[in-house]
Amino acid sequence: MEKMTVCYRNVFKSLLLIIALFIILTLPVFSHAQEITEQIFITLKINGTPIFSDTNPYIKQNRTYVPVRFVAEAFNMAVDWIQDEKKTVLTDDEHTIEMWIDSNKLIVNDQEILMDVNVEGFNGRTMVPVRYLAEIKGFEVKWDDYTYSVEMNKEGVAIPASNILNRSYTDEDIVWLARITHVEGRNLSLSGKLAIANVVLNRTKDPNFPDTIYNVIFDSRYTKQFPPAHKPGFKELKPDKSSVIAAKMALEGINNIDKCLYFNNRPFSNKSNDLYKIIDGEYFYY
Repeated sequence: MEKMTVCYRNVFKSLLLIIALFIILTLPVFSHAQEITEQIFITLKINGTPIFSDTNPYIKQNRTYVPVRFVAEAFNMAVDWIQDEKKTVLTDDEHTIEMWIDSNKLIVNDQEILMDVNVEGFNGRTMVPVRYLAEIKGFEVKWDDYTYSVEMNKEGVAIPASNILNRSYTDEDIVWLARITHVEGRNLSLSGKLAIANVVLNRTKDPNFPDTIYNVIFDSRYTKQFPPAHKPGFKELKPDKSSVIAAKMALEGINNIDKCLYFNNRPFSNKSNDLYKIIDGEYFYY
Protein backbone atom coordinates (compact mmCIF):
# COMPACT_ATOMS: atom_id res chain seq x y z
CA MET A 1 0.00 0.00 0.00
CA GLU A 2 2.83 2.36 0.88
CA LYS A 3 4.50 1.62 -2.45
CA MET A 4 1.26 2.48 -4.25
CA THR A 5 1.05 5.81 -2.38
CA VAL A 6 4.62 6.67 -3.33
CA CYS A 7 3.85 5.76 -6.93
CA TYR A 8 0.82 8.01 -7.03
CA ARG A 9 2.85 10.82 -5.52
CA ASN A 10 5.49 10.45 -8.22
CA VAL A 11 2.82 10.46 -10.93
CA PHE A 12 1.26 13.57 -9.39
CA LYS A 13 4.64 15.34 -9.30
CA SER A 14 5.27 14.41 -12.91
CA LEU A 15 1.91 15.80 -13.93
CA LEU A 16 2.66 19.03 -12.07
CA LEU A 17 5.99 19.33 -13.88
CA ILE A 18 4.33 18.76 -17.26
CA ILE A 19 1.64 21.36 -16.51
CA ALA A 20 4.25 23.88 -15.31
CA LEU A 21 6.36 23.31 -18.42
CA PHE A 22 3.30 23.75 -20.63
CA ILE A 23 2.44 27.04 -18.93
CA ILE A 24 6.00 28.34 -19.33
CA LEU A 25 6.17 27.39 -22.99
CA THR A 26 2.78 28.93 -23.78
CA LEU A 27 3.16 32.17 -21.85
CA PRO A 28 1.89 35.10 -23.96
CA VAL A 29 4.38 37.53 -25.44
CA PHE A 30 3.53 40.26 -22.93
CA SER A 31 5.33 38.52 -20.06
CA HIS A 32 8.70 40.09 -20.87
CA ALA A 33 10.07 42.28 -23.65
CA GLN A 34 13.56 42.05 -25.05
CA GLU A 35 15.57 45.23 -25.40
CA ILE A 36 15.62 46.52 -28.96
CA THR A 37 18.87 47.27 -30.80
CA GLU A 38 19.42 50.96 -31.45
CA GLN A 39 19.45 51.96 -35.10
CA ILE A 40 20.29 55.55 -35.95
CA PHE A 41 18.73 56.73 -39.20
CA ILE A 42 20.49 59.84 -40.52
CA THR A 43 18.89 61.79 -43.34
CA LEU A 44 21.04 63.52 -45.98
CA LYS A 45 19.48 66.61 -47.53
CA ILE A 46 20.53 68.94 -50.31
CA ASN A 47 18.72 72.27 -50.22
CA GLY A 48 16.05 70.66 -48.07
CA THR A 49 15.50 67.64 -50.33
CA PRO A 50 16.30 64.20 -48.87
CA ILE A 51 18.65 62.16 -51.05
CA PHE A 52 18.70 58.40 -51.50
CA SER A 53 21.41 56.07 -50.21
CA ASP A 54 21.46 52.29 -49.91
CA THR A 55 23.75 52.47 -46.88
CA ASN A 56 22.80 54.36 -43.74
CA PRO A 57 25.25 57.09 -42.71
CA TYR A 58 26.82 56.75 -39.27
CA ILE A 59 28.55 58.92 -36.69
CA LYS A 60 32.10 58.09 -35.63
CA GLN A 61 34.65 60.29 -33.88
CA ASN A 62 32.14 63.16 -34.07
CA ARG A 63 32.09 62.89 -37.87
CA THR A 64 29.12 61.87 -39.99
CA TYR A 65 30.25 59.27 -42.52
CA VAL A 66 28.26 58.97 -45.74
CA PRO A 67 28.49 56.64 -48.76
CA VAL A 68 30.48 58.77 -51.17
CA ARG A 69 28.88 57.42 -54.36
CA PHE A 70 25.36 58.58 -53.56
CA VAL A 71 26.37 62.00 -52.26
CA ALA A 72 28.73 62.62 -55.20
CA GLU A 73 26.10 61.56 -57.73
CA ALA A 74 23.61 63.91 -56.06
CA PHE A 75 26.27 66.62 -56.59
CA ASN A 76 26.25 65.62 -60.30
CA MET A 77 29.75 64.13 -60.12
CA ALA A 78 30.95 61.00 -61.91
CA VAL A 79 32.21 58.23 -59.62
CA ASP A 80 34.89 55.65 -60.46
CA TRP A 81 36.17 52.83 -58.27
CA ILE A 82 39.67 51.42 -58.78
CA GLN A 83 39.68 48.06 -57.03
CA ASP A 84 43.44 47.40 -56.99
CA GLU A 85 44.12 50.66 -55.17
CA LYS A 86 40.91 50.76 -53.12
CA LYS A 87 40.56 54.19 -54.60
CA THR A 88 37.52 56.30 -55.46
CA VAL A 89 37.74 59.11 -58.01
CA LEU A 90 35.09 61.82 -58.28
CA THR A 91 35.02 64.15 -61.27
CA ASP A 92 33.04 67.03 -62.69
CA ASP A 93 33.88 70.21 -64.61
CA GLU A 94 35.42 71.86 -61.54
CA HIS A 95 37.04 69.14 -59.48
CA THR A 96 38.82 65.82 -59.52
CA ILE A 97 38.80 64.30 -56.05
CA GLU A 98 40.76 61.15 -55.19
CA MET A 99 40.46 59.17 -51.95
CA TRP A 100 41.63 55.81 -50.61
CA ILE A 101 40.06 53.49 -48.05
CA ASP A 102 41.99 53.55 -44.71
CA SER A 103 43.72 56.81 -45.66
CA ASN A 104 43.09 60.34 -44.44
CA LYS A 105 44.46 61.82 -47.66
CA LEU A 106 42.37 63.53 -50.33
CA ILE A 107 43.84 64.74 -53.60
CA VAL A 108 41.77 67.63 -54.92
CA ASN A 109 42.85 68.96 -58.31
CA ASP A 110 46.36 67.64 -57.60
CA GLN A 111 46.47 69.35 -54.20
CA GLU A 112 46.75 67.21 -51.07
CA ILE A 113 44.28 67.67 -48.20
CA LEU A 114 44.74 65.76 -44.95
CA MET A 115 41.60 64.98 -42.97
CA ASP A 116 41.59 64.28 -39.23
CA VAL A 117 39.98 60.86 -39.83
CA ASN A 118 40.32 58.14 -42.45
CA VAL A 119 38.08 57.17 -45.34
CA GLU A 120 36.45 53.83 -44.45
CA GLY A 121 35.03 50.81 -46.22
CA PHE A 122 31.64 49.64 -44.93
CA ASN A 123 29.23 47.10 -46.44
CA GLY A 124 30.92 47.39 -49.80
CA ARG A 125 30.72 51.20 -49.82
CA THR A 126 33.38 53.89 -49.49
CA MET A 127 32.42 56.06 -46.53
CA VAL A 128 33.76 59.59 -46.18
CA PRO A 129 33.14 62.38 -43.62
CA VAL A 130 30.46 64.37 -45.41
CA ARG A 131 31.65 67.82 -44.35
CA TYR A 132 34.98 67.51 -46.20
CA LEU A 133 33.36 66.48 -49.45
CA ALA A 134 30.50 68.96 -49.27
CA GLU A 135 32.69 71.93 -48.40
CA ILE A 136 35.09 71.14 -51.26
CA LYS A 137 32.05 71.49 -53.52
CA GLY A 138 31.04 74.78 -51.94
CA PHE A 139 28.15 73.60 -49.80
CA GLU A 140 27.28 74.97 -46.40
CA VAL A 141 26.88 72.03 -44.02
CA LYS A 142 24.70 71.94 -40.91
CA TRP A 143 23.63 69.23 -38.48
CA ASP A 144 19.98 69.21 -37.34
CA ASP A 145 19.56 67.71 -33.86
CA TYR A 146 15.76 67.76 -34.11
CA THR A 147 15.62 65.40 -37.09
CA TYR A 148 19.07 63.76 -37.13
CA SER A 149 19.78 65.21 -40.55
CA VAL A 150 22.79 66.53 -42.43
CA GLU A 151 21.75 69.63 -44.37
CA MET A 152 23.89 70.67 -47.34
CA ASN A 153 22.93 73.95 -48.95
CA LYS A 154 24.14 75.63 -52.12
CA GLU A 155 22.29 77.75 -54.64
CA GLY A 156 21.67 76.49 -58.13
CA VAL A 157 22.09 72.75 -57.49
CA ALA A 158 19.79 70.46 -59.51
CA ILE A 159 19.59 67.02 -57.90
CA PRO A 160 19.15 64.14 -60.38
CA ALA A 161 15.70 62.59 -59.97
CA SER A 162 17.22 59.15 -59.34
CA ASN A 163 19.02 60.49 -56.27
CA ILE A 164 15.96 61.96 -54.56
CA LEU A 165 14.55 60.01 -51.61
CA ASN A 166 10.76 59.82 -51.53
CA ARG A 167 10.07 59.52 -47.81
CA SER A 168 6.67 58.66 -46.37
CA TYR A 169 7.13 61.21 -43.58
CA THR A 170 8.22 64.82 -43.11
CA ASP A 171 10.63 66.56 -40.76
CA GLU A 172 7.60 67.87 -38.86
CA ASP A 173 6.45 64.29 -38.33
CA ILE A 174 9.84 63.43 -36.80
CA VAL A 175 9.75 66.39 -34.41
CA TRP A 176 6.17 65.88 -33.20
CA LEU A 177 6.61 62.13 -32.80
CA ALA A 178 9.88 62.63 -30.91
CA ARG A 179 8.24 65.22 -28.63
CA ILE A 180 5.35 62.97 -27.61
CA THR A 181 7.75 60.05 -27.22
CA HIS A 182 9.92 62.21 -24.95
CA VAL A 183 7.13 63.30 -22.59
CA GLU A 184 5.27 59.98 -22.51
CA GLY A 185 8.42 57.89 -22.31
CA ARG A 186 10.44 59.63 -19.64
CA ASN A 187 12.87 57.19 -17.99
CA LEU A 188 11.89 54.40 -20.37
CA SER A 189 14.33 52.30 -22.35
CA LEU A 190 14.65 52.61 -26.12
CA SER A 191 12.21 49.69 -26.43
CA GLY A 192 9.63 51.56 -24.37
CA LYS A 193 10.04 54.74 -26.37
CA LEU A 194 9.87 52.87 -29.66
CA ALA A 195 6.65 51.22 -28.53
CA ILE A 196 5.08 54.59 -27.66
CA ALA A 197 6.08 56.03 -31.03
CA ASN A 198 4.49 53.05 -32.76
CA VAL A 199 1.22 53.47 -30.86
CA VAL A 200 0.97 56.96 -32.37
CA LEU A 201 1.78 55.66 -35.86
CA ASN A 202 -0.68 52.77 -35.50
CA ARG A 203 -3.42 55.25 -34.71
CA THR A 204 -2.74 57.19 -37.91
CA LYS A 205 -3.54 53.98 -39.82
CA ASP A 206 -6.70 53.15 -37.85
CA PRO A 207 -10.05 54.57 -39.06
CA ASN A 208 -11.12 55.38 -35.49
CA PHE A 209 -8.33 57.95 -35.09
CA PRO A 210 -7.01 60.97 -37.03
CA ASP A 211 -4.69 60.18 -39.92
CA THR A 212 -1.74 62.46 -39.10
CA ILE A 213 0.79 62.34 -36.29
CA TYR A 214 0.03 65.88 -35.17
CA ASN A 215 -3.73 65.30 -35.07
CA VAL A 216 -3.35 62.00 -33.22
CA ILE A 217 -1.24 63.69 -30.55
CA PHE A 218 -3.74 66.51 -30.03
CA ASP A 219 -6.89 64.39 -30.48
CA SER A 220 -9.40 65.35 -27.76
CA ARG A 221 -12.74 64.33 -29.28
CA TYR A 222 -13.64 62.11 -26.33
CA THR A 223 -10.84 62.94 -23.92
CA LYS A 224 -7.29 64.19 -24.12
CA GLN A 225 -5.54 61.16 -25.56
CA PHE A 226 -2.04 62.36 -24.62
CA PRO A 227 -2.40 64.76 -21.64
CA PRO A 228 1.29 65.85 -21.58
CA ALA A 229 0.86 67.29 -25.08
CA HIS A 230 -1.57 69.85 -23.70
CA LYS A 231 0.77 71.20 -21.06
CA PRO A 232 2.64 74.52 -21.47
CA GLY A 233 5.94 74.20 -23.28
CA PHE A 234 5.18 71.00 -25.16
CA LYS A 235 5.05 72.68 -28.56
CA GLU A 236 8.51 74.19 -28.00
CA LEU A 237 10.05 71.11 -26.41
CA LYS A 238 13.39 69.85 -27.73
CA PRO A 239 13.21 66.06 -27.48
CA ASP A 240 16.17 64.11 -26.16
CA LYS A 241 18.42 62.05 -28.39
CA SER A 242 16.86 58.68 -27.59
CA SER A 243 13.37 60.00 -28.37
CA VAL A 244 14.47 61.26 -31.79
CA ILE A 245 16.17 57.93 -32.49
CA ALA A 246 13.05 56.01 -31.42
CA ALA A 247 10.79 58.25 -33.52
CA LYS A 248 12.91 57.76 -36.64
CA MET A 249 13.15 54.01 -36.06
CA ALA A 250 9.35 53.83 -35.90
CA LEU A 251 8.95 56.01 -38.98
CA GLU A 252 11.41 53.74 -40.81
CA GLY A 253 9.19 50.74 -40.07
CA ILE A 254 10.73 49.20 -36.95
CA ASN A 255 7.78 48.07 -34.82
CA ASN A 256 7.96 46.20 -31.51
CA ILE A 257 4.28 46.34 -30.48
CA ASP A 258 2.43 45.07 -33.56
CA LYS A 259 -0.86 46.99 -34.03
CA CYS A 260 -1.34 48.21 -30.46
CA LEU A 261 -3.38 51.40 -30.11
CA TYR A 262 -3.21 52.02 -26.36
CA PHE A 263 -0.73 52.05 -23.50
CA ASN A 264 -0.92 52.87 -19.81
CA ASN A 265 1.26 52.61 -16.72
CA ARG A 266 -1.45 50.52 -15.06
CA PRO A 267 -3.44 47.60 -16.47
CA PHE A 268 -6.85 48.39 -17.97
CA SER A 269 -9.47 46.27 -16.20
CA ASN A 270 -11.75 46.28 -19.26
CA LYS A 271 -9.07 45.34 -21.81
CA SER A 272 -7.29 42.40 -20.19
CA ASN A 273 -7.88 40.20 -23.23
CA ASP A 274 -6.26 42.81 -25.49
CA LEU A 275 -2.97 43.04 -23.59
CA TYR A 276 -0.07 42.42 -25.97
CA LYS A 277 3.10 43.28 -24.11
CA ILE A 278 4.50 44.96 -20.99
CA ILE A 279 7.60 47.11 -21.50
CA ASP A 280 9.28 48.99 -18.65
CA GLY A 281 6.07 48.72 -16.63
CA GLU A 282 3.93 50.17 -19.43
CA TYR A 283 1.00 48.03 -20.62
CA PHE A 284 0.41 47.95 -24.37
CA TYR A 285 -2.99 46.96 -25.72
CA TYR A 286 -4.68 46.34 -29.04
